[in-house]
Amino acid sequence: MKKYTKIQKLVYKMLTENTGVHFLDSGGTDGRMWQRNAKKTIEDFANEPAELYIKDRNDDYIERSVSVFHYISMTHELDSICDKFNRIKSTDWDGDFYGVSAKHQAYLNEIGYDKNPREWNTYNGDSDLSQTLQGVSLRLFVDGQYEDYALIQIHNGADVRGGYTDAKLFKVNEYAEYIYEYMNQFEIENELEYITVIDEHGVEYTAEELNLITLN
Repeated sequence: MKKYTKIQKLVYKMLTENTGVHFLDSGGTDGRMWQRNAKKTIEDFANEPAELYIKDRNDDYIERSVSVFHYISMTHELDSICDKFNRIKSTDWDGDFYGVSAKHQAYLNEIGYDKNPREWNTYNGDSDLSQTLQGVSLRLFVDGQYEDYALIQIHNGADVRGGYTDAKLFKVNEYAEYIYEYMNQFEIENELEYITVIDEHGVEYTAEELNLITLN
C-alpha cells in the first residue's frame, strides 16, 4: 500500500470536510464539492494529473485546471508550528481571521506575526485551481526571524460566499513561485506542443486538431 505524506493526508481531509448545506446553494442533493470529493479516495487525488488542459467541444477555448490536492502539497510544507496549530480543535470562528477559532488565534498571538497579513480569495481573480481557496498570507516570528506561512481554507460548498473548511496553517516553500496562478489562451497556445489537451469526457485531442484550433 502506498504511503502518503502528512500534508497529502491533511489536504485530503480538507477536501472531504463536510462544510454543510445552505438553502442558497445550487449544488442540489450531492453537487457540493465536499459531496463529490467524498466519493474519492486519497489515491484518486494522488493519481490525478497535477494539471489538465481541457477543451470544450462546443468552442475552441482551452483552459488549464490545476489540482488543489497537488498544488497545496507541492507549494507548502508542515512544520512543528503548523502541526500544533492544526491539532487544535476548532469550535468557533472567533479569531481575527476567517475560519480561525479563538484558541487558534491565541496560539498565533503567542508566536507573534507581522501586523500586515494579506487576506485573499482565488475567486476574486483569474485562477486555474480546481477549487477556490481562501486564506491569509502572514509572517510568523520563528527562531528570531520572520518566516512565510499561510492560513488556507478550501471552498467545499456550492455557493462561493460560504461553504469553506476550517483554516489550516501551512508553511510556504520555495516552489510556490513556480506555479502559475493563471494561464491565458495565448500562453496555452504557445505550449500546445508540450501539453496534452482533453475534452470534458477525457478524450485526447490530436496535434492536427489543435493546429486547426490555433489557425482559426
